[in-house]
Amino acid sequence: MSSWLRTVVPDLFLASVVALLVTVAMVQLDETESTRIRVDAQEAAADGLTLDERIEVYQESIRRSVLLHLPLLVAAAGALIGLISRNRSWSWLTAIGAALPAIIMGIAFFIDRPLPAGAVLISYTAIASSMSLVALTLRQRLIPAEITR
Repeated sequence: MSSWLRTVVPDLFLASVVALLVTVAMVQLDETESTRIRVDAQEAAADGLTLDERIEVYQESIRRSVLLHLPLLVAAAGALIGLISRNRSWSWLTAIGAALPAIIMGIAFFIDRPLPAGAVLISYTAIASSMSLVALTLRQRLIPAEITR
C-alpha cells in the first residue's frame, strides 16, 4: 500500500496543480465570454432585440464554450499531465482528474439533458486520456528517461 501511495501521490499532486491552472483559465475564459455576450447583446439591442434573439446570443456562447474552449482546456490538461507524469499506467487517470473542472463545467451546461451531458462526459474524458497517452509516448521517444510502467 505504501509503495502504491509513493508511486501515485506525486502524479496526483501534479494533477491537482494542473486542475488549478485549468480552473484559472476557465475563469479567464468566462470573463472574456461575458464581455462578448454583453457586446453582442448591446449591438443587437440597437435593432430591438427580441427574447428569442437574446436566448440565441446565450446559446451561441454555450456552443462556443462546449465545442471549442473547454475541449481545448481538456486537451491541454491531458497533454501537460502526459509530459510531466511519472507513472505511465496512471497517466490517463490523472489526466482525467486534472481536466475535471472543465469536464464538470461542460456537463453543467447540459445538466437538465442527460444525453448531451453524457456525450460531453465521454468525449472530454476520451480527449484528456488520449492526449495524456500521446504526450507521454512522445516524451518517451524524444527524451528517453525512466518512466514507471
